[in-house]
Amino acid sequence: MLSSELSIDVDRRPYLLRPERPAEGEPRRLFDGETETELNAGMQERAKGVGLEMHRPQWSPNTKRAHEITAYAKEKGKDGEFHHLAAAAYWESGADINDLDVLQEIVTASGMDWVDLAPRIEAGEFRDAVMQDHEAAKEAGVGGTPTYLIGGELLGGDISIDDLRATIKSASAG
Repeated sequence: MLSSELSIDVDRRPYLLRPERPAEGEPRRLFDGETETELNAGMQERAKGVGLEMHRPQWSPNTKRAHEITAYAKEKGKDGEFHHLAAAAYWESGADINDLDVLQEIVTASGMDWVDLAPRIEAGEFRDAVMQDHEAAKEAGVGGTPTYLIGGELLGGDISIDDLRATIKSASAG
């Protein structure tokens, strides 16, 4: 992992690519360089570089619940675990990361208490904070994912692991 290799802290913040996406999700559009079953070569190369197996999902879920759970996971010091397991579930097998059964499995595998979390998600406890963070990201100039804030500069889009590593090292040296 890049964060342990470079001794950096990662502060994940929500950004909703399509806040208006229906709760049930929608078919995933085809991006440049993708086939119906595979992601573009650059994404596959970067995935391998961080030890993630990625396949082109057929469905784009609504991610609000996953972001709400990330807020809870941050409270519990488990956001890294949750993020990596949720990403793997989506990118490796196309799991619907808005589905409560899927999320329960990921939360439990992350070492968190679903019995504590479920009523808080149902009550919308984290919803306003997620939307406020999303709006703040838009105001700061975030226009997509992934986007990184490194040394006060936004780096967005499909960048290579080597470029990301170099930017982090440069920011930490300066």
